[in-house]
Amino acid sequence: MIAGNQVAVPPTHQTANAAEGVLVKLSVLAALLVACYFPMLLMTGRTIILGDDMAHGLFAPMVALYIAWERRDLFLNPARSSFWSLPLLGVAGALGFVATLAMSSTFSRFAFLISLAGCLLLVGGYVALRGLLFPLGLLLFTFPIPDVFYGQITQPLQLLASRFSEFLLELFGYSVLRDGNVLQLTHMSLSVVEACSGLRSLVTLSFFCLVYSYFFEPRHWMRAVVTLLAIPAAILVNGLRITATGVLGQHDAVWTKGTYHECIGWAGFFVGAALVLLAHRMALRFLPQTAPELAK
Repeated sequence: MIAGNQVAVPPTHQTANAAEGVLVKLSVLAALLVACYFPMLLMTGRTIILGDDMAHGLFAPMVALYIAWERRDLFLNPARSSFWSLPLLGVAGALGFVATLAMSSTFSRFAFLISLAGCLLLVGGYVALRGLLFPLGLLLFTFPIPDVFYGQITQPLQLLASRFSEFLLELFGYSVLRDGNVLQLTHMSLSVVEACSGLRSLVTLSFFCLVYSYFFEPRHWMRAVVTLLAIPAAILVNGLRITATGVLGQHDAVWTKGTYHECIGWAGFFVGAALVLLAHRMALRFLPQTAPELAK
């Protein structure tokens, strides 16, 4: 009796078939997610495009998708789907139901992120979810700060910015009288409103530092340091921005509002980013990476 010959499937064909299967699964799950969360996604897109405080929100999904594409091989891992994807998707569904009843866009956004994590577990298992936690976390930067917390965050920042700007103006020889968040100079009154609290610069600079450290710093502890540097950098440049507005506004009021005022704000952001980059470069010089750290 002659045994039949079995034709082996080339590894390249097996990989291609696995990739096609994963692509189909991801396409179906993506369509379902968009269908379930379309109102929230539409609202978030409008908030990012029209909001003055959400410039970083445009880049967060782009960077997240780029990192996910770079790590697409995680979905071809032989590990099977995780059982925990089902309870995680159940939690997301329950949270989405609560969000609908409470009409809470914040709850709906968290439900979307949990659903996305559940889909990653379903397709690629724990390995895929662990490997894509960072891009998944970046999507938090598409969330606007809830109104219930916004005032509690901006008020201390406003007061800090007012005091710091008062110190800088007096240091530069200007006569200034501070009443709360209002700086009274010789020829003008400068009010530090919520938009001048520095929260926008803090969040945007934190996003920049987080992404920069991910791509250019392999050491986890140094990534945390670089990201935390965004806090003092944002406070410093915001104080400098308000001080510059006060100095320039003494000569021409056009610097206190409109396009010129926005230009000062963007200049402050780039100065803050440059300070963080400079600090990181100095750290690389005085704290060089060792061989094990380079291998991570």
